[in-house]
Amino acid sequence: MRKEYTEISVKLPSNENFNTWSKELVKARLTSTVTIEGLIPFIQENNLYQLNENMLVLYDFHENPISGKYESVILDKKDGIILCRKNSRQLVNHFLKHRLILGAVLQKRLQKELGFYYRHTISLGEIAYFSLRAHSERHTCWIGLHHMQTMQQCKKKVIFSCKGNNRVYNFEFDDYVPNLHKRLAEAITHNHVFGQMLVNYANSHGFHLKLCKCRRKSLVADQEYLYLTKIHNVLNLKDLAEAAIEEFHQNYGRHCADFFDIKDWQINDHNLFYRLSRRIKSLL
Repeated sequence: MRKEYTEISVKLPSNENFNTWSKELVKARLTSTVTIEGLIPFIQENNLYQLNENMLVLYDFHENPISGKYESVILDKKDGIILCRKNSRQLVNHFLKHRLILGAVLQKRLQKELGFYYRHTISLGEIAYFSLRAHSERHTCWIGLHHMQTMQQCKKKVIFSCKGNNRVYNFEFDDYVPNLHKRLAEAITHNHVFGQMLVNYANSHGFHLKLCKCRRKSLVADQEYLYLTKIHNVLNLKDLAEAAIEEFHQNYGRHCADFFDIKDWQINDHNLFYRLSRRIKSLL
């Protein structure tokens, strides 16, 4: 079945010579005096860049920075080609630490509940960031799945595509996990369940949410990737958050026990202090 694309406005060159992007092409285009002249209107340096919904692709160059200083190049839907001195891990860690409630803990907790081992996604329901390698292990490139409409593997590369400026843009990668299709399915399922939790929680308090129509033809809404057995019993957001908070308490207790050299620290000892510390939640 032929994929129907959703048109988006993208601040990238509409010249057909720039339909395809990859790490090699980015480096070649930004270091060549012949091609960079045509890209100047689209390029800006921003060392304070933060991951946001407009990010199409993040290419990581930490091992071989562009011009010896730019460790990341981001293709952004609104801001074009961003040159940044921070590498992918720094950008992602800042996002997790400063932009998300409970940081990576809630994301990891959901992943654990779903039975997924590798961490490839940051899920926000309508928005999902996907790493080509497990982002807890190494620097890697990232894709804004909510903008992409197809993924295909061809020989030794993988290609994500979206439509903008009346043409299809292809973003190629040659460094990715061997079983990428499975990891992508896990990521889309993770994001779907997280979105359902947000919707159900909001609905339970009289605030009704629905998936934005503009996302319905993107990969985040592609039901062919969903692990249906994982989504029948959607988890409760409050319970998941409580479990994540308890993990913080358990880690704090273990570190205190180690620091003060408390022998035979048991989970029951933790439970006592945890129960006492939570009493404030029930008081106005």
